[in-house]
Amino acid sequence: MGFFKFIAVCICLGIIGASVAAVALSMYVVKVTENDATLLDLQNLELSYTTIIYSREETESGQEEWIEYARLTSAAEDRIWVDSSAIRKKKKNAFIAIEDHDFYNHPGFNFRRTVYAFLNEVSRMVTGSYLRGNMQGASTIEQQLIKNITDDDESTGIDGYMRKVREIFRAIALDNRYSKEEILEAYLNTIGLTGNVAGVEAGANRYFDKHAGDAENIAEGKEPLTHAECASIAAITNAPTKYSPITNPEDHLARRDQILYEMWQQEYISEAEYNEAIAEPLRLAETIVDPDAAQQSNNSWFTDTLIEEVISDLMEQKDMTRDEANNYLYNGGLRIYATVVPSLQEKMENAFAAKTYWPAGTIKDYDGGKVDEEGNPILETIETNAAGATINYKGELCAVVGSLGQKEGDRLQNLATTPRAVGSTMKGVAVYPLAIENNLATFSSTQLDAPLENAVYDEEGKPIKGWPSNVDRWDNTNYTVYQAIKVSKNTIAARWGQLVGLSEMYEFAHDTLEIDTLDENDAVSLASMCLGGNSYGISPYQLAGAYMMYGNGGMFYSLHSYVSIEDYKGDIVLEPDINRVQAISEDTAYIMNRLLRGVMESGGGTGAGYSTKRFDTLGKTGTTNEVKDIWFVGLTPYYVSAFWYGYTQNEPMQSWYSHSMHPGLKVFKAVMDDEFSDEEKYPDLSWPEAPDNIVTRTFCMESGAIAGPGCTNTRTGYYKEDNLPSASCSLHYAG
Repeated sequence: MGFFKFIAVCICLGIIGASVAAVALSMYVVKVTENDATLLDLQNLELSYTTIIYSREETESGQEEWIEYARLTSAAEDRIWVDSSAIRKKKKNAFIAIEDHDFYNHPGFNFRRTVYAFLNEVSRMVTGSYLRGNMQGASTIEQQLIKNITDDDESTGIDGYMRKVREIFRAIALDNRYSKEEILEAYLNTIGLTGNVAGVEAGANRYFDKHAGDAENIAEGKEPLTHAECASIAAITNAPTKYSPITNPEDHLARRDQILYEMWQQEYISEAEYNEAIAEPLRLAETIVDPDAAQQSNNSWFTDTLIEEVISDLMEQKDMTRDEANNYLYNGGLRIYATVVPSLQEKMENAFAAKTYWPAGTIKDYDGGKVDEEGNPILETIETNAAGATINYKGELCAVVGSLGQKEGDRLQNLATTPRAVGSTMKGVAVYPLAIENNLATFSSTQLDAPLENAVYDEEGKPIKGWPSNVDRWDNTNYTVYQAIKVSKNTIAARWGQLVGLSEMYEFAHDTLEIDTLDENDAVSLASMCLGGNSYGISPYQLAGAYMMYGNGGMFYSLHSYVSIEDYKGDIVLEPDINRVQAISEDTAYIMNRLLRGVMESGGGTGAGYSTKRFDTLGKTGTTNEVKDIWFVGLTPYYVSAFWYGYTQNEPMQSWYSHSMHPGLKVFKAVMDDEFSDEEKYPDLSWPEAPDNIVTRTFCMESGAIAGPGCTNTRTGYYKEDNLPSASCSLHYAG
């Protein structure tokens, strides 16, 4: 009787102990899973996703299509989310066959496999060996997904066993909350592959240059993934290093063929499909490096420029720090719809990489103020550099290059967005457009070519000293606006600038044209606002933006490199803040358009001979004092381009410059003629038609007045109907 009482007591104690253990386990599970509603929210997984940049392409039907241009891959993971509906069924089956063939039937964990795995571990602890000679895994797809999401992967000791307990309860909760397809979608997008590649879409891209879905492959003219390729991707996730198709192809193929066998045995594929698949060789996508390519880095110059603009906009519009914006850009899985024209970007990068159009300037033993540890100056050799930017007439950045030579790194100093003194190109920014806008000047109004300040004259009354100077000094005669712009007379621009007013020119350039690099000190200097001797200067990107108003009826649009940005789910998260203003009237824009046409004409035009083959071309050249900077702004009906050349250290280049070797003119013509050779992409296009208020008159080149019978040197001018020159030329009166 005492024995049975003892047994009963033991049973009661066992029940009590088991109850206490169950309660403790329940409390433990409740405690460790209290945040699981957020942690395991499959709709808002906090993972790293690859950002994709898209460019526009017009189809034959005239519809706009967005195609992939570049990717921003973080150092952590290259992941592209893809919906379950877009993933090939054969790819899903490959994972299910090898990882969890009862996936559609169990409640989140596999009871039979879990019990067997437990007994297998007991056998190892008691006998020192597993029941079948090896460890048996029991993880379901739900459990593997939880491990991928939580990074909870402890595998040794008591912590390892408790992790399995947490995983089982979490798997049950996950299975109750989501459908099997939702779980499978999350799993296929979170699996880790080789290196930083994660998810089936990035895997298909990286290993086979294909997509996870059939439709995307067909749209790009690629064959869908084969059964063997699907099995290859499934093979890697079990042990990415061991089964890497790149570094361990033999082990990889063995694992791939095992998966194909399981797919056949589980009737996901037929015997014929199985035999065909295992006979298929491993064909990985090749990465070809061209040593002569313009771009030896991950990003193009456009992508670098875009990155900086997006980060700046995220900081301003989303109140992010720079680090937060940078992290979001690289890990947020954004879809950036960019303004780049890939063909033009490639042509500009190739031209700058070849250095064909720029005379090589070198200064040896240059002292840039650097010193070694002992305080001795560090002398170096410096070379000339260049940059350029091209936009369209909506302010969209279409192509950009930030330096000469091959691009050998990402997010380097970008000279296309770096301000420099702009020389005579400043004349087209504020002086002449405002003089015409305010009816102070016409196409043929005249000013005297003579110094304004501290002038010294010879016995014949000709100036020999004073400011401003010209390339060809002064001839003490009158120049029309047309001729002054054509040959770039500094004196004439300064005189018109005096009439317009410094503050008005500064406010127009700084506020209306959004050239925020102009300093307030520039507002008190004719040298700055008329002749481009700016304190900080204007970048090529901004300078192109300032000239856009001459090709679109006087409109200015804020410069931008993207149209919109979505997250990986398709929700818009950012749009550029674009101001659209009528900077000058259509009348003024048209007159300036015709004035800048003169720069490209023979008879002294500083851009003569460099018009594009197919389109009417406008332009403006510029140099700064001691030829430290050489500029050209070129306009066609499609684009505005601005090019800079010089030493980044702001050293003189007098021995390297002449009109016949102007680098900006040469690269502009070469790149544009090449781009415009595609007549289907660029059909014939003209400048906007003359507004109703514009009239033409023949004027005298010497007096600027309407030409009379005695005038022999004449030209057609363009005028506002309510602001015409004097009725007849008094210099050549034929009465």
